[in-house]
Amino acid sequence: MLVSVLLLIVVLVVSYFLFVSFYPSFGGDVSKERQDKYTSSTQFDNGKFVNTNRVNMDMSFMETLSLTRKFFFQKVENGRPEQDIKPIKLDSANIADYASPARFVWFGHSSFLVQMNHKNILIDPMFSDVPAPHTLLGSKRFSSELPIEVQQLPNIDLVLISHDHYDHLDYESISALKDKVDRFYTPLGVGVHLEEWGVAKEKIIELDWWQKSTLD
Repeated sequence: MLVSVLLLIVVLVVSYFLFVSFYPSFGGDVSKERQDKYTSSTQFDNGKFVNTNRVNMDMSFMETLSLTRKFFFQKVENGRPEQDIKPIKLDSANIADYASPARFVWFGHSSFLVQMNHKNILIDPMFSDVPAPHTLLGSKRFSSELPIEVQQLPNIDLVLISHDHYDHLDYESISALKDKVDRFYTPLGVGVHLEEWGVAKEKIIELDWWQKSTLD
């Protein structure tokens, strides 16, 4: 019995290691050379990145326990719609033909297409059904349909990635988009994921807090 339990533990540990190491959704690893470059950031202090305005994140054991219990076991009232949300559908012609100075197309959560000054800008594109490294590890999005399918999107001048949580940076979405995007703008350390997913290095621009870049 003990041998069987130990064998099961070994199999689970090895499976977890292989999953995290080789499943593409986890992206790439930041090299030591890149890490050394990041130490020049004004946000880098004592071996790690910190908030410029310090935020107290200290919690007692009981506070942590209470927060964990609420997160996993307390049902949030109206936390999910009773039925699937149906978006207003668009097509390639709708996207190409807009007369206003600016237009926003919302894909849900923090994903937007911004059309402004004849530029197409995608913010945090997450078009997959589940915002997680695997579909078994998360909840489905509130809408099973998107306003427009990825294949119908025009050439994208700029994709802006705010950070690398799975509901903001998605492997399948980037893979579907990469050949129609001119530039990707990401925070420090996030570009390596895009490179791992086949985005050309010259398309990626990493920026630190408060840095600026001009879009031609």
